[in-house]
Amino acid sequence: MSDQFFDSTIERFREFEEVDAIVLGGSRGFGLEYDPDSDYDVYVYLNRDLDVEKRKAVLGQTCKRTDLGRAFFGDYWDDCVLNNDIPMELIYRNIVDARQTLQNHLENFIAWGGYTTCTCHVILNSKILHDPKGLYADMVKQFTIPYPEQLRTNIVTVNMGLLTGLIASFSKQIEKAIKRNDAVSVNHRTAEFVKSYFDIIFALNKVLHPGEKNLIKLAVKLCPKLPVDFETDLGNLLASNGSEGTVPAAKKLISNLDDLLFKEELWKTG
Repeated sequence: MSDQFFDSTIERFREFEEVDAIVLGGSRGFGLEYDPDSDYDVYVYLNRDLDVEKRKAVLGQTCKRTDLGRAFFGDYWDDCVLNNDIPMELIYRNIVDARQTLQNHLENFIAWGGYTTCTCHVILNSKILHDPKGLYADMVKQFTIPYPEQLRTNIVTVNMGLLTGLIASFSKQIEKAIKRNDAVSVNHRTAEFVKSYFDIIFALNKVLHPGEKNLIKLAVKLCPKLPVDFETDLGNLLASNGSEGTVPAAKKLISNLDDLLFKEELWKTG
């Protein structure tokens, strides 16, 4: 679907010497489910800093609102609303860092507590809009490889520990928070529990983590191997909202996941 304001923005950014590549991520870039109102997630890869005044000059022409220069965990980005009311986010990175991320996970097999391969998914599946030197395409070609078995094992090990194996595992923290009647803590620990749970689900199926939206639907679509009662058990946990049903729901999720991992020879406590 053509969008004159989006297209004009990208065309202007292509002119900057600071820009090595521009790619479109998110549901629009990945070809996943989206509608005409879905955000544009644009990743702009720079060889040096792109001055805020240059960005402001472009975005002031195509956007009705901008929040420029937001920063979090080393990245910075501009939040915008195009003149046709569609939100757009421009995230500024460099290819050296992107390549290092891919190496960390796909070559060095580093696992995190949740969302381990999410950035890898973004980098490798985004739609290239501008790549005059072929730097981005070359990187994607180099790292489009079979899902590493050691990474799969490491993600399961790290996140199963967080779910249930550690002294301060999320399941134990949820139980303590409920005993304290601490609703905020229950909510926070449950979110972390679910984050690690899905990291295991996607790793188990050798699928790069697709992000934080529509995870149940995407897991059903992308993952042939799912625990028994996958959707029902997750629904029960999320609906329990810190009630007396929360701990049994979490334990059932772990039990069914444990059974599947044991069957796949990825976890030894089944």
